[in-house]
Amino acid sequence: MSLAERLQQARKEAGLTLEQLSDESGLSKTYLWELEHDDEGVKKPSADTLMKLVNPLRTTLADLLNLPSVQVNDQKVEVSKSLKEFCDWMKKAGRPLRKDEIGDLATMRFRGGQPKTMDDWDDLYRTLKRTTKR
Repeated sequence: MSLAERLQQARKEAGLTLEQLSDESGLSKTYLWELEHDDEGVKKPSADTLMKLVNPLRTTLADLLNLPSVQVNDQKVEVSKSLKEFCDWMKKAGRPLRKDEIGDLATMRFRGGQPKTMDDWDDLYRTLKRTTKR
């Protein structure tokens, strides 16, 4: 499903007209119409633009962009590309991670950031397993 389709579907599920979404997001009705009808994916809205839409649409950035996410304490949490790669690698190695482990990793921050590579996630995961003895 394209971004245009996901935007239109989210707006309809939120029960909003284009005009109402325009009012709530601060984006022009014309621009919103163009985004919803951009079947070719030519328009590339900025992160700031998408963030203006998530609250009125009662959705998440991960859902709008069709990114993998997990549910943590009744809250969706985005799974980074590198964490997804680590999870896939662990599964191929015959050691799939449990949903709670993925959730713990996805919400973890160290000095405001997260590991950027699959190897860094592996190091963090092994350290946590060793220190928490889970």
